[in-house]
Amino acid sequence: MSDTDGRAEGRRGFADLLLDLRVQAGLSQEELADRAGLSVRTIRELEAGRVARPRKDSVRLLAAGLKLHDGDAERFLAAAGHGTVRPVISVAAPAPTGLRWRGTRPIPDGLVGREQELQELQALLRQNRLVTLVGPGGVGKTELALAAADRFSGADTTVVVVDLTTVQRDAAVPSAILDAFGTAPGTSDLDDVLSGREPGDLVIVEDNAEHVLDGVATVANRMVRSFPGIGVLVTSRIPLGLPDEVVRRVQVLEVPANDKDFAEIAASPAVEMFSRRVARVRPDFQLTEENAPTVARLCRRLDGLPLALELAAARAGSLSVETILAALDDRFRLLSGPRRFGAPHQRTLADTIAWSVDALSDPARQMLYRASVLGSPFTLEAVAGVCTGEPIDGADVPMLLAELVDKSLLQPVLEFEQLYGARYKLLETIREHAYAGLASQGDDLTEFQDRAVEWCSTYVSGLEGAWSSPDRDRRYRAAHANSALFEVALERAAALEKWDVAAQIVLGFRIAWQYQASVAESGIRWATLCAENVENKEVSGMLRAIAGRLSSLTGDIRGARRHYGEARTLIPGETEMGLVARGGWVSSGSHLLDMQSLAEVPALVEDARKHGNVQRSATVQAICGLALLRWGRLPEAKELLLAWQAALVNPGVYPDEIAYMALSRVELELGNLSEARRWAKLAQDSQASDDPERTKVAGCLAMVEYHDGRYDEARALLDEADADIRGHRGYFDYLVMLHRSRLARDAGDLDQARLCIRDAVNRLLAEGRVVYLLDVLPEAVAVLHALGKSAEGDQLCGQLLAWQRSMDPPMLPTAWSVLQESCASASVADGWPEPDPAAAVQRLANDVLAALS
Repeated sequence: MSDTDGRAEGRRGFADLLLDLRVQAGLSQEELADRAGLSVRTIRELEAGRVARPRKDSVRLLAAGLKLHDGDAERFLAAAGHGTVRPVISVAAPAPTGLRWRGTRPIPDGLVGREQELQELQALLRQNRLVTLVGPGGVGKTELALAAADRFSGADTTVVVVDLTTVQRDAAVPSAILDAFGTAPGTSDLDDVLSGREPGDLVIVEDNAEHVLDGVATVANRMVRSFPGIGVLVTSRIPLGLPDEVVRRVQVLEVPANDKDFAEIAASPAVEMFSRRVARVRPDFQLTEENAPTVARLCRRLDGLPLALELAAARAGSLSVETILAALDDRFRLLSGPRRFGAPHQRTLADTIAWSVDALSDPARQMLYRASVLGSPFTLEAVAGVCTGEPIDGADVPMLLAELVDKSLLQPVLEFEQLYGARYKLLETIREHAYAGLASQGDDLTEFQDRAVEWCSTYVSGLEGAWSSPDRDRRYRAAHANSALFEVALERAAALEKWDVAAQIVLGFRIAWQYQASVAESGIRWATLCAENVENKEVSGMLRAIAGRLSSLTGDIRGARRHYGEARTLIPGETEMGLVARGGWVSSGSHLLDMQSLAEVPALVEDARKHGNVQRSATVQAICGLALLRWGRLPEAKELLLAWQAALVNPGVYPDEIAYMALSRVELELGNLSEARRWAKLAQDSQASDDPERTKVAGCLAMVEYHDGRYDEARALLDEADADIRGHRGYFDYLVMLHRSRLARDAGDLDQARLCIRDAVNRLLAEGRVVYLLDVLPEAVAVLHALGKSAEGDQLCGQLLAWQRSMDPPMLPTAWSVLQESCASASVADGWPEPDPAAAVQRLANDVLAALS
């Protein structure tokens, strides 16, 4: 026979043998394909004799599917042309085909907000042979990988995309890769198409690898070790675990920090993606000032998860955005379609999450279910304290957490890791799935909710005395790291009407609430609710004092005044918490220009000095010193603040940036610039990077830099503080806006100056910090004159001149100097003094807002 006849006879002989063995086994082509992990097309082509030389790995899979063993399997391989000795095949360099891209192409607008990741991946692919993108289902790994391969590849690079979704067995991975190359089924071994490649000539993208991880890992390891011209990019929910592998976790899209700042909302990648996808089904849709808050809330509820955003946007063709947001309480029903493309397990949100959860070991699955009770984020300590018990052994908690992280069901929280230690979070979508799983297991849900109450109650008892301990910040940060769990415990205690238990949790946790503005607002709610329900009046007063402190931090001065006032009537004034309540009442009153608060300072200071606790005595004196500073009593304020500073030599008394800032401001107003800088630096050095009051320290230091003529340094401080304020990572500080206005005015950017002053005045009015308007209004006069509104500027200037001549407190020297620079043509207004200082200042502030509109 000729060679051609011989090859044809070989094809026919193997085809007949395969057909006979399949029929004898009683299998259809579809059933054999399923058993072997091959496509039906491959079986069909082999039985028709259209394959010149079947692939060796395909023949082995068929032998396993037909349950051939030992000699029968060897004869089956020999019939396919795979004898014991494999002939040497000379492989030339692949001929150019003109098909640079084989497989799924990236969607032109599929990526939003991924530019940084794309640049990093491009660099990684140049430097590393094997890169794995890991992340939860629906996070956008596939589109990111395709876009990265497209950007990395050059004119001569071939990109081969292998969709592993339908591959059922690890052993079938090589066949799937060959199919992706476009070769006829069964015609070559994988080595044949990989050999002879030049570096950068070929990039293989292996997509959806998590269910055939061993097969992908085996082939990827061989490719990168044996074929130096090939780059491999894998997407998976689980890393391959290879020594040459570089793993990058794909994060969800960034969501807006708040729903009030339109510019920030519009800049959010999650909002941009949602808006783009909505426009596909509603061409008239646009992000506006009116709908932006709703869109922002919706994107936050969906965690910025691209698949969830896409499925929600698909509903916008028939539902309003408001309706979609309201329906997210049952998100898995709402986001069940209509997605007709992609992997079968990613066509609904529920399928996407279930795909990963079902692959967990039973202990890991139970860990995930139980962790859904903890809120988010949480620590290993909380998991060990609440979630253990059959089938979870306490010693296995770290290993199980690592498994959940590796499988992209749990996210490590890296922000402030050095301060808070290892923390973990559940995406809300995953948490709801896990919570439903726990709720379906009989009484497990209530059992672990009750455990949360018990654990938190025990935890806060260990915080007794923490305020005076050398490691107080570490202990309070450790508590704050589990603030979401404390919220869960309080909800459960309230549902059971265990108000005494809830009150003890609030009292023990009170300091930890101060580390974050949004969490502090939760503390106000719980302190108030418990105060209304506990029977013990003194405990109620202590809770009111906590609500007052947290209200002051979050900017609700009127609320703080009310809470402190109620606390004063319930707690004996000479006790530690009584001094706290009185000090807070004096402080909030000084903000509101209330003369009663000023009148209480001498008695409060005397009672504080008699108190046995040196730390509490020093703190109260510092509070009174700051109140006197606001009232313009600079020498008296300095005396009390220095008494606090002198007390730092005592055990249990620690530096406080607020007192340092007050000393800096006193020295600045007295003209002692070097001393003002020293105290401001001490304030900066005494605070941690997670302190939400760092914005106020930045404003204090920027004020010193500005008065020292160091404008660039001042501007850098103010820009960073402003970003923190708008990102809700720091508390609002009027000095930031005030000096941003001054710098903008000096630079000729009058519109920026106008906006900064409006922002400062609006916020101070809303918060009730009336006294600080006396600092801001002189700058408003300067801005009005710079804008050419001389009549309005002179009118306001005349009113302020009258204030300074007849009212108490006076403007501080730095504000007075700004006013004098702008008052050359103004005359003192009539009708002063006025009976209500607070009302007078607020009237002037409203006039400013009208003039600057």
